[in-house]
Amino acid sequence: MITRLCLALVSAFCVVAFATGDAEARVSYSGGGASTSRSCLTGSTRALLNRIEARFGTVQIVSTCRPGARIRGTGKVSKHASGQAVDFHAPRGKKAEIVRWLMANHSAGGTMTYPGMNHIHVDIGYRFVSLAGRRVRARA
Repeated sequence: MITRLCLALVSAFCVVAFATGDAEARVSYSGGGASTSRSCLTGSTRALLNRIEARFGTVQIVSTCRPGARIRGTGKVSKHASGQAVDFHAPRGKKAEIVRWLMANHSAGGTMTYPGMNHIHVDIGYRFVSLAGRRVRARA
């Protein structure tokens, strides 16, 4: 409970920057309204999350919808702003397996991990894979 409260306060009053080696993959956010709710996700995003959980078990949501989220360095609107992205922690010991599965099976959007962070980011849109800040060629 205290952890969630702290996270909410940090999200509401600070800029959260996801540090990666790729400026295009950096997301910054300011303002209130960060969410872990699944109800704000688009149908396609919820369907992807459901496929992941059906195969690997329940995940712990870190972030879903963040109104006003922008990609740092580009000013472009983040997929989180429109409910087309979700960040989550994999069930214990399954992160690498999930990432490999996404690389092989998720062709309708991006898959990303961040250096120094344990969560996985997936989104709906153009296909890309960025692991710990480095773009990776994924099988089409």
